[in-house]
Amino acid sequence: MNAFNEEMSMDKSEKIGQSIIQHGKGSNRIYLMDFSPADFPDIIHEMDVLAEDNGYGKSFVKIPAHYSPLFLQAGYETEAVVPKFYSGQEDALFMAKYFDPLRRRLTSNELKRFQKLLLSKGNTDIHPLDASYQLKLLTKDDAHQMAELFSQVFESYPFPVFDPSFLRHEMTANTVYFGVFHNSELVAISSAECNPKYKNAEMTDFAVLTSQRGKKIASHLLRAMEQFLIEKGYLTFYTIARLNSPSMNKTFMNLNYSYAGTLVNNTQIAGQIESMNVWYKNQIRRLGC
Repeated sequence: MNAFNEEMSMDKSEKIGQSIIQHGKGSNRIYLMDFSPADFPDIIHEMDVLAEDNGYGKSFVKIPAHYSPLFLQAGYETEAVVPKFYSGQEDALFMAKYFDPLRRRLTSNELKRFQKLLLSKGNTDIHPLDASYQLKLLTKDDAHQMAELFSQVFESYPFPVFDPSFLRHEMTANTVYFGVFHNSELVAISSAECNPKYKNAEMTDFAVLTSQRGKKIASHLLRAMEQFLIEKGYLTFYTIARLNSPSMNKTFMNLNYSYAGTLVNNTQIAGQIESMNVWYKNQIRRLGC
């Protein structure tokens, strides 16, 4: 997400030079969200110092592939690759450096369950929403309902989505939100964090009330966001989904997203640090260009 003045209890977003990072004790790591070539290679050392000063267990970056050699030299390893991420041309590498060796451990049960999902067959059949549901683009007027829904779905979150003012701010900073209403009540949300320069978007912030699950509402939201972005010329869609959420991973698999890799013990969400799976879809590939 974009830089924002967050509460001290939250991980914070700020700049190193022209690059945007997020860091804090919540996820106990640094995330280089928006890399600026103008800061290379000094930013590698600056993030190391920041991690050591704060005792963070991990640093991870999202960078163009041709900047990766010096990150490798500094102790980073590739955890996920999204092809043609930048303007439909250059790949993006999600690379991680572990300052705490315990941080890189995954339980075998987590991986076995996910492996089984990857080997299963996707189901692309999505029935239309019932007439009592309305899917639409959300506006600043919906911010209070959005914050309330997020607070009902998530015990904690890596960004301050429980704050209506934060959501309104994001709407002015290349993030679009879609929602599903049932009998005038907001019951589901998703967002697309758009990068107009490189024509990619992160499909994220999926939140569906417990009472509304099992109806493939997230799939309808994802399709709506894709169509919205395709019309604006976006080329690559991706997501960072919780490893321990089979339903969310299956949503992306069913809509023909490809698995790119797993970010180990990466993000604080729902009260604990969880591993995250990266999925992507290239429009240029789908259209045969």
